[in-house]
This record gives sequence, structure tokens and C-alpha cells, in this order.
Amino acid sequence: MPTVLMVSRDGRAAETLMLCFPKGEFTTAAMSDPSGLPSLTVEQSPDIVLMDAGGFTISESQEAFQTCRDLHLPVIVLVTERELDTYDIARGADDFALKPLNPTELTLRVQQLLRRLRGREGSETIHRDDLVIDQSRYEVTVSGHKVLLTFKEYELLRLLASNPGRVFSREELLSRVWGYEYFGGTRTVDVHVRRLRSKVEDANHVFIETVWNVGYRFKPPNQAA
Repeated sequence: MPTVLMVSRDGRAAETLMLCFPKGEFTTAAMSDPSGLPSLTVEQSPDIVLMDAGGFTISESQEAFQTCRDLHLPVIVLVTERELDTYDIARGADDFALKPLNPTELTLRVQQLLRRLRGREGSETIHRDDLVIDQSRYEVTVSGHKVLLTFKEYELLRLLASNPGRVFSREELLSRVWGYEYFGGTRTVDVHVRRLRSKVEDANHVFIETVWNVGYRFKPPNQAA
């Protein structure tokens, strides 16, 4: 489930914005000061940032954009028509949305940007024995039973399942799923793999294999338990 972070000095606007996203499809968070972006922990890291340009100076916005680029976080800037005339969208945002915001349009923009940056068709489905990953709905099922994953767990599983038999080092998984080096390093990968296994595996289903001193791989179909 993707996490959307709203960066705005207008607390009321942030609360209103978070109501735009359907519960069960997105998680939301708010931040009043963009200088806090570099301090986000692994668990707090969003999948996309919405920047309310009207509350910040150009220099503050540009610093926030640079931070997001360093962290490989996509940004949608929120502007009024008047601000759009003086605001250079090309300075760092991936997309923009006009205020007042249309909830449906904003949700679609977020979904489309996430899909575009991941470079895949939303209708693709990955089948691996009893495991099914529906990429258009961000849903995972095992033997027909839906499994609730965090977005990072989902992306980790999707990457491994898309490449059965291929061994990924912890460093590569960290780079491919999180996009940058976190404080704490590769331990982040081990923690998420452990949580992921607890949700999708049981005595009859073992999908992920540890390759000692290297990393992890998704078992080829003829080896899956």
C-alpha cells in the first residue's frame, strides 16, 4: 500500500488532503517543515511527496526538491493558477496539480506517476504457483487468500517474484526497492524479508530462499515448497 506524504505549513489543508485518498488503498502522513525530509526513517519513508508550494519560498521548495531527488522520491507540487504563472514546474517536481484540488484527479495523478516511474503496465499479474501478485491493484494472494503487505514489502516481493532463481545481494535489493542507502544499511533488507516471509509463507508455501553471505532469491517454480 503506497504512502503519500503531504508537506504543507497549512495543517488544515493537509488534513483535508489526506481525506482525498481512499482508505485501504493508501496510507497518508503530513509534515509541516520540509527540512525534516532528510531525517525520515526507513519506516517513515513515503512512496510519493505532495508539496504545497504556496506555503514555502522558492528556495525552500528547491531545497525540498533536491532532497527528494537525493532520496529518489517522486514529487507532485500543488499550486493555484496564479502561482502556476510564476512557478517554474521544471525546477524539480515530477508533476503538478491545481488548487482547489479535485480528490479523484489527485488520486489518479498519484497512481499514474507511481506506475510510470516503475515502468510497468498496471494490468500485469505475476503468477508463481499459489502466489499471485496483481500489480494493478497492489494486491497479493496465496492460495486465494489476500495477504496484507506494506508497500515496501510488496515491492520487495514483486522484485523477487519477477526474477525467480536470480540471486539479489542485500545491497542490490536496498538500491532497487528503497532507491538509496539508509542509515542501518542492509539490515533493513533482512528485517523486511523476515516480515514478508511471516506473511506469505507457511509449512506448505516457501517462496524466498536465503543465499548465505550473499542475499536472497525467489525459488524457481520446480523448487518452491
